[in-house]
Amino acid sequence: MIVCVCAGVSERKLRAVIADGAATMREIERRCGAGAGCGSCHLAVRQCLRESREAAAAVDMEFPAAAAAQLAPA
Repeated sequence: MIVCVCAGVSERKLRAVIADGAATMREIERRCGAGAGCGSCHLAVRQCLRESREAAAAVDMEFPAAAAAQLAPA
């Protein structure tokens, strides 16, 4: 699905740019152009950023418990 028509950025490309470290609208604009044109995609871009942050937070919350379980003496 195309998220940004102005720059021709797909949702897959947008998620790849975010996964590669883009954490703000400005970084996304610089890396792939999404959001730099008319602005109609800003909500969709922000939603992808939010989902990425939530997923990262969930992994961070799960990792310490999993690591502690593996490190605990048997």
